[in-house]
Amino acid sequence: MARVCDAGHLRMCGARRAAEETLVRLRMSSAAALLLFACCCVPARAQSHAVSLQWNPSTDAGVNYNLYRLTGACPASGTAGFSKITAAPITGTAYTDSGVAPGAYCYYATSVLNGAESVPSNFAAAVILPAAPTGLSTAGTK
Repeated sequence: MARVCDAGHLRMCGARRAAEETLVRLRMSSAAALLLFACCCVPARAQSHAVSLQWNPSTDAGVNYNLYRLTGACPASGTAGFSKITAAPITGTAYTDSGVAPGAYCYYATSVLNGAESVPSNFAAAVILPAAPTGLSTAGTK
């Protein structure tokens, strides 16, 4: 789903005037569904990419969350190759993975309670497209 950058997305992407934005919104159906926004704003001078993750809270009280990322497409199964991107478990149900380069990414979340970690949530995929070239002109005609 594509939509125009609003003020919040522009701040998140680090641009005041976005020439282009790609917004990918995926909702995976699962008890611990992840709602993923991939924002790629291309301002006139600088470029910043971020993936914002949101998920439904655990049904258990008092849990925190860890988030994991894989560079590349989501696997059919298993979590080999994923890296934890949260330094410590977080309390909220949203996280922004900033500073990501163009490419494909796969994410999952886990719930943490008293040091014990749940099984992984569903996978959520994001694709950050490279910036389009600008300043195209003709060099002459014959």
